[in-house]
Amino acid sequence: MTFDFTTPMDRAADAGKHVSRESAFPWRRFLSDSCYIMIRSSGFAVTTFLMTLGLPLFFFLLISGWNMDLLFLQLDNIANRYLGAETARQLAFSGELQTGFFAAVVLIALWRTPRFVSELMRALDEGKK
Repeated sequence: MTFDFTTPMDRAADAGKHVSRESAFPWRRFLSDSCYIMIRSSGFAVTTFLMTLGLPLFFFLLISGWNMDLLFLQLDNIANRYLGAETARQLAFSGELQTGFFAAVVLIALWRTPRFVSELMRALDEGKK
């Protein structure tokens, strides 16, 4: 017993009556491209924030000489000084950390954007073929 894999779409294409999917559903291409861009952009944003959050850990590991005891000793020192400071100084330090984090996110995003855009455009161009 053999299987017949000919579908009505195949028969219509053979007869020259086939209507392309893009002309039948023009919004479908736009919707699929939009979803792809949203997924890739979300991944870009998440990895950018993870890189930014990893920078302080890398910095503290670097200055501690990759010694975990010295790393936690340094973090304990910073935490004790933060808790012992006045409220105004704590707020100023928090503001500086927020500004530094935002600046790091922007710099990392600007550094990664050209490659992200070129990969995205290449993938979208390949999808059109």
